[in-house]
Amino acid sequence: MNNAARFPKVLCTTAWIVSLATLGTWLFTGAHTGWTQTRVITLQHDEITGIEYPVFHDAFVAGVEFLAAGLVIGAALAAFGLWLGRKRTAAHV
Repeated sequence: MNNAARFPKVLCTTAWIVSLATLGTWLFTGAHTGWTQTRVITLQHDEITGIEYPVFHDAFVAGVEFLAAGLVIGAALAAFGLWLGRKRTAAHV
């Protein structure tokens, strides 16, 4: 098998890897249905006054635009790989 015939399979495999990695990252970071966050707010409770106050922590939480972008890139790679791998007849060449 030459490199030209192998390239569409590599593109389709890469599309699966990109799509699954994107979905895994989104699920692992909390499956957040809002926008991507780089800081997370947690509420702390003051023992003396009893007041709750916000504390910011640096953390990455992937949002829906991260999921959508990764799946669109995966779909584009798969479509390009399938387009390159189709059988061409003499009429199309």
